[in-house]
Amino acid sequence: MKICIDARWIGEKIAGIGRYTVYLLRYLSEIDARNQYLVLFHNESVRKRICDELQIGGRLGWEVRSLPYGVFSLRGQSALPRLLREEGVDLFHSTNFMAPIRRFGGKLVLTIHDIIPLKFPEYAPRSKKSRLFPLYKWLMKRLASSADIIIADSEHSRGDIIKHLGIPPHKVKTVYLGVDPKYRPLGANVKEQVRRELKIKDRLALYAGRADPYKNLISLVKAAREINARGGIHCAVVVAGEKDSRYPEVEEYIRETHMQDDVLFPGSLDEDALIPLYNAADLLVLPSLYEGFGLPPLEAMACGTPVVCSNRASLPEVVGDAAVLVDPMDVHAIAGAIERVCTDQDLRARLIRAGLERAKLFPWRKTAEETRAIYAQLEIGN
Repeated sequence: MKICIDARWIGEKIAGIGRYTVYLLRYLSEIDARNQYLVLFHNESVRKRICDELQIGGRLGWEVRSLPYGVFSLRGQSALPRLLREEGVDLFHSTNFMAPIRRFGGKLVLTIHDIIPLKFPEYAPRSKKSRLFPLYKWLMKRLASSADIIIADSEHSRGDIIKHLGIPPHKVKTVYLGVDPKYRPLGANVKEQVRRELKIKDRLALYAGRADPYKNLISLVKAAREINARGGIHCAVVVAGEKDSRYPEVEEYIRETHMQDDVLFPGSLDEDALIPLYNAADLLVLPSLYEGFGLPPLEAMACGTPVVCSNRASLPEVVGDAAVLVDPMDVHAIAGAIERVCTDQDLRARLIRAGLERAKLFPWRKTAEETRAIYAQLEIGN
């Protein structure tokens, strides 16, 4: 079977969907010697970097191409199905919700990570999906209904897809995301170096992710202010993620409350920089209102870092009993959880042990194996 994977979701700075795509390619290339693969990129420098990293360029059974149009290109809507037919592709897998509306004659697999703009349009009010909501809603329903299989990141996300998109349950499969072995506890010297570079002498609460309102970073910042006002421990917040000019509310709050020295923005970090930061943190805090999966808690756990996270959506499903769960809208509860994790050594030790074990349940290799099984299911059902 010839399988095409749309890797145009991988950007210069690799975030959640891009990371999922990279690891899927990495482990499929290791475990699948039976099928042929065609991998599509849009950015030439990204293509070269990923091919060098994964060593898939020129590998037997693997072909890599760069396309002159992106995933949302109108030209691509007509050109891509034609290309897939010409290349004899049997199955096309888009690692996010977008795909050609017109069928190309083969099977279609979509990974839909979440349907936040459809279920909670107020959670990201200035995103393109929310601003173009009627088009987004139409596209989601059209593409989801035409897909042969939809892959969801969690059972919670699967339930949302079935309910809000009206997809028959047998067409939606849950395949959990993963964490790579490179996420691991590092030495004390690494932690000290990171803290020196950030000029942090006290407690470090890490947030990793974007600044969309549904991520609820503001509640973490308010919790840190409450902690620091008490005069016990002092907690700095480090935000590993790009600032978003569409949502200035957090930065405005920081200025208004004079917290500039307590909230640091090192920007979006690649994995080589993020892993030491996970290790240096006293804990990771993710007070998100919704996650289709939520990679940062799992990555932090694999690094031996305790986690405090929201008790909503898929997060309890992912972290199990290896994290402290809180109501993301209760700032006082978030502050109390941070203080307990920072000061209760027995609790810290339990969370570290439980987190390391929990992370072992989610290897990226398993993600690739279960995805390959879905491909095989569609081939048999052909």
